Amino acid sequence: VSTDRSSCFERNKIALKMEVLCDSKGPNICPPEGVGIYNPGYWGMNIEQGKSYKVILYVRSDDAINVSVALTGSNGSQKLASTNIIALVNEISDWTKKEFLLEAKGTNSNSRLQLTTTRKGVIWFDQVSVMPLDTYKGHGFRTDLVQMLAELKPRFFRFPGGCFVEGEWLRNAFRWKETVGPWEERPGHFGDVWFYWTDDGIGYFEFLQLAEDLGALPVWVFNNGNGHRDEVATSTVLPFVQEALDGIEFARGSPNSKWGSLRANMGHPQPF
Repeated sequence: VSTDRSSCFERNKIALKMEVLCDSKGPNICPPEGVGIYNPGYWGMNIEQGKSYKVILYVRSDDAINVSVALTGSNGSQKLASTNIIALVNEISDWTKKEFLLEAKGTNSNSRLQLTTTRKGVIWFDQVSVMPLDTYKGHGFRTDLVQMLAELKPRFFRFPGGCFVEGEWLRNAFRWKETVGPWEERPGHFGDVWFYWTDDGIGYFEFLQLAEDLGALPVWVFNNGNGHRDEVATSTVLPFVQEALDGIEFARGSPNSKWGSLRANMGHPQPF
């Protein structure tokens, strides 16, 4: 397993490359359960019996493929839900988006998503996502967590935070324009204050939507040209001023405006 820069997304070029050396026949036979990759999310996914989960991924290969897409327990032995991607080479030679709905046949609070195969070849994967269908008001956030926030009856919601917006260095600061639009195309950034990578799947739009869903006043924190260790000169601060003005237009502008139209295309034609 390795990565390369073959993704179909111009602003997010890294894809995962999986080379399978065993096969379904011959001298080097794959184990019955196949070989592949898995992702447990953060400390395991809480998969619940009877609930449906939407899986989205992008895949390509130079060979025909038969890939199992499964939600399993932490060691892969308990299969909670699964389907298969079966495709001929002419159907999969270019990046192809696949979507599935998996209904869980069991419950496990420490689950994972795994992609496995018993067929020799090279397969590339990109932008793999699994989300429950049951989210708070259908907007992607965990219902149980946001319900607890709602019960606090917050009057305002400040986001995305101070240090996160500044960054240790400005080159790693949160820039709202990089966090809107289709989630697959967001480049993400390195949060160098706390030393982790974020894909910015929760971006400016999602923060505004969450504030609205909570009935709270959104308090947006924007960067004025300062990082923890560097800053721009006053004479060159105008791009940051314009970025703030554009951010206001995104949140409050007409759906016919430049940035308001992007908000509308994301599903919120009315201003926040």
